[in-house]
Amino acid sequence: MTFPRRIPFAAHGAAEFPLGLALMAAPFVLGADPAGTVVAVTLGVLIAGVALTSVGGASGSAIPLSTHESYDLALALGGAGGAVALAVVGELPVAVAVLVGSLALLGLSLATRYTGR
Repeated sequence: MTFPRRIPFAAHGAAEFPLGLALMAAPFVLGADPAGTVVAVTLGVLIAGVALTSVGGASGSAIPLSTHESYDLALALGGAGGAVALAVVGELPVAVAVLVGSLALLGLSLATRYTGR
């Protein structure tokens, strides 16, 4: 059974950018230590940066769609790893925020049609 890919690429970018901004804001709202701040802000900047490459729709994307998809999956998996590392060092609130953001990115990536139509 395959996962239905119903979200168009333009909508993917529109949802991905606020996700990156939310991750950048999370450590400041949660009062994180420096380690949590570095991980969450870095992941948020990377997600927002990749989202900006989707400006202009599928045909006007700054990078190939397959590359964008690979970046999304790598950031989701890397974020999950970062969340585990944060949990190990005792940054549980930020770890949960990073994990939720990573899972949201993974779900968004799995539901997106990475096509030019």
